Amino acid sequence: MRTFTKDEHIAQFRDRYLYALRAGRQIILDEICDMFDYHRKYAIRLLNAKEQPLSKRKPAQRGRKPLYSDPMILEVLTDIWKATNLPCAKKLKAILRLWLPFYEKFIIPDNITGNH
Repeated sequence: MRTFTKDEHIAQFRDRYLYALRAGRQIILDEICDMFDYHRKYAIRLLNAKEQPLSKRKPAQRGRKPLYSDPMILEVLTDIWKATNLPCAKKLKAILRLWLPFYEKFIIPDNITGNH
């Protein structure tokens, strides 16, 4: 026999709840509150909510877009940042002017370093 998740139980209760009369809704709410140990108000919100499809997709990445399009720039910055004992951005900016000429791990193109 298959075990049901909470979401599947709520979906079954939702179908019954939407078409039940007031007395039937109270019974369904009592069942859910006893079964899942939910507060009554929360159970009402769950049952009145629109059913959401169970998708395996990852949600869209939130936040600011990456500033550096070239992965080599990010790699150089991280290497120097770690080598200089993880300074804040303000200090890293000053440190980069000193460290970039001596950074030999990569041959950094002139358009990245700003030298023309």
